[in-house]
Amino acid sequence: MSIPPIPSRAEHLAAWRESGGKLCAAFPAQYPKELLWAHGILPVEVWDPPLAATRAPGHLQPYICSVVRQGLELLLAGAGDEMDIILFPHTCDSMQNLASLVGDYLKPKATSLFFYNPKAPFGQPAREFYLDRLFALDRELAGLFGPRPEGALEQALAWSRTLSGLYAKAYDLRAAGGLAVGAAEFYAVLRAGEYLHPTAFIPLLDAWLAQAVGQPSAGERIVLSGVLPGPEDLLESLDALGLVVAHDDLLSMSRRLLYPPPGEGEPLAALTESFLEMPPCSTRGSSLAERLAWLKSLAKLSKARGVVFSVVKFCEPELFDLPELRRGLKEARLPSLLIEVDVNQAAGGQASTRLEAFREMMA
Repeated sequence: MSIPPIPSRAEHLAAWRESGGKLCAAFPAQYPKELLWAHGILPVEVWDPPLAATRAPGHLQPYICSVVRQGLELLLAGAGDEMDIILFPHTCDSMQNLASLVGDYLKPKATSLFFYNPKAPFGQPAREFYLDRLFALDRELAGLFGPRPEGALEQALAWSRTLSGLYAKAYDLRAAGGLAVGAAEFYAVLRAGEYLHPTAFIPLLDAWLAQAVGQPSAGERIVLSGVLPGPEDLLESLDALGLVVAHDDLLSMSRRLLYPPPGEGEPLAALTESFLEMPPCSTRGSSLAERLAWLKSLAKLSKARGVVFSVVKFCEPELFDLPELRRGLKEARLPSLLIEVDVNQAAGGQASTRLEAFREMMA
């Protein structure tokens, strides 16, 4: 099936700005987008801007991951000047260092804000800390743009609950073999949520799901793990080789999208509970046992017979966990394959050849 028309990032941002809305460049990975929506701010996520890395390498060590490198390249190209704020969640050491580099030395026109996520274990101290950070961010936004309108946060949580239900439906259908789309289309549609406002994304996602239901192509079912669903040629190779992505454990996707929807209680407390219940993740300090159990549960749920790790080069949180995860999967008789990638660089023919060999091994 054909992908429904998706407004381009440039078109959507221009229309949002023209309507009087504010813009936020949101760096990876977890942040309370509902709070931004409530203040009339559109978060535009910065994962893999399609730019040639010409200036950023001069400011970074050569072993910094390409997500950080490309994000800095985008700011050096002046994209930050179009924003009202730049938000840096404290996701990993490299992202924290980028936040300092930008805030202390680059000094873009947009205000730099920092959001500190607690790390596991997620007990009462983490709950209180996260709630305190939400209140602090709310105050910072109010200081910059004025208080949020009455009822705006409740509306934002309602959008979040609707999106959570649509994400869950998409993943459940795919895991059950009920989506007639390949990996390239699945992720092209879901990634539009990285910049579309929910009032535009919810109807798009709803309409696509209604058309996407059907019998998928036959093939060996796998779980895709890593940071991002890409590069694009890697997804195309998976589709062409008959490797069916039945579920994923991607930082930018299921680890953020399959969150329990915020409840109906006090909004910031509801957001806190939702954050604490997100799936295990290397950037949240989750234990290896939790991550391994989660991966095995995804494979069992989706009847996947193997796991492909598509890991961004030099991504320390992911690479630290990898040896033990692969060992545990092997003990569970789930073969795995590691492919290291750079964002915005083709995985290439060698990756395709290795995927083909992996498929034959599982057959």
